[in-house]
Amino acid sequence: MHDDDIRTDDDRSEHYHREVYDAWEEDLGPAAEMHRPGLDLGLLVARLGTLLLVPHGVHKATDMSTFVREVGDNVLGAQAPEFFAWMIMLGQVGLPVLIALGLFTRPAAFLVAGSLSTIWLLEIYLSLDYQPLTPEGGLTGEAVLLLVALSLALVFTGAGRWSLDAMRTSGRP
Repeated sequence: MHDDDIRTDDDRSEHYHREVYDAWEEDLGPAAEMHRPGLDLGLLVARLGTLLLVPHGVHKATDMSTFVREVGDNVLGAQAPEFFAWMIMLGQVGLPVLIALGLFTRPAAFLVAGSLSTIWLLEIYLSLDYQPLTPEGGLTGEAVLLLVALSLALVFTGAGRWSLDAMRTSGRP
């Protein structure tokens, strides 16, 4: 066996992973192409899943004065309640729409994950009666944590080829 016959993991991975500046027309082989449409569909479904935040933001927008008072009751929000209330509301409406369209997906998903993590920390974890599990056995605030996980996955993967990001960057991830 010659040195040329030995393939390392790095050699095999080049067929499945592309560098940012590689041409998209490059032949990736049948195994990589077979899974690509499914991957793009999965990323589209994940991006659409973030739209679950929009009704929360719309609800806050319909009664903004009450929401500003709620934010002002929090330790962090008391510093500038109107600013934080507007940022939370706009983030819950605008960022999921950007993610669903696949426009600036990675930064928008990062901001969603950060804001929801902060909300979970301040509103659930730091509450005086915090219990890790609900009486039904689920995690306290698990819906927020699931949206954080969904957003973080999009931070690391990007929007996929079925997105405005792919059109904007000439097909780069």
